Amino acid sequence: MLKQLKQYAVDHHIPIICDEGLLFLDVTIKKYQVKDVLEIGTAIGYSALAMASFGCKIDTFERNQKMIEQAKVHFNQYDERNQIQLIPYDALDYQGELRSYDMIFIDAAKAQYQNFFEKFVPYLKPNGIVVCDNLSFHHLKPEFVNRNTRQLIRKINAFKTFLQEHQDFKTVFYDQGDGMSISQRKSL
Repeated sequence: MLKQLKQYAVDHHIPIICDEGLLFLDVTIKKYQVKDVLEIGTAIGYSALAMASFGCKIDTFERNQKMIEQAKVHFNQYDERNQIQLIPYDALDYQGELRSYDMIFIDAAKAQYQNFFEKFVPYLKPNGIVVCDNLSFHHLKPEFVNRNTRQLIRKINAFKTFLQEHQDFKTVFYDQGDGMSISQRKSL
């Protein structure tokens, strides 16, 4: 099932988590005994379905109507135990109820990572973690890209600094995938 979705993403140029990033998620979910996940950025549902296969229950945000329709098809087809709830909203505009989570997985609009972090951390369980993907942004060098991409790289770097300096969280950065991080609340 995941192999088919991965091929669909490749064929249709839809960005999904890479294999190394998915393995990192699997290991992290096991290590931290994650059961409940809030995902920011569904796309076609690839990572949500993978996390469901790891035994998690997922609430996942997607704002792009085309991606919402694709994710619905994939969830209807493959989420046999109804572990995934699709929330078809821009996560930053959402005002509805949410439960509490063992893990928040951020893999959406890179320029909004800090806003996502700040908005959804209140829904994190006391020992929960926040995992972010794409923090290396394809290892692009600012001097070799256009102005818009340079601005995006600056925002990602500012977010990484925000994580490093956050007084309530300890963050570790990893080179797996396209650059990942795990932020966990510091003990009081």
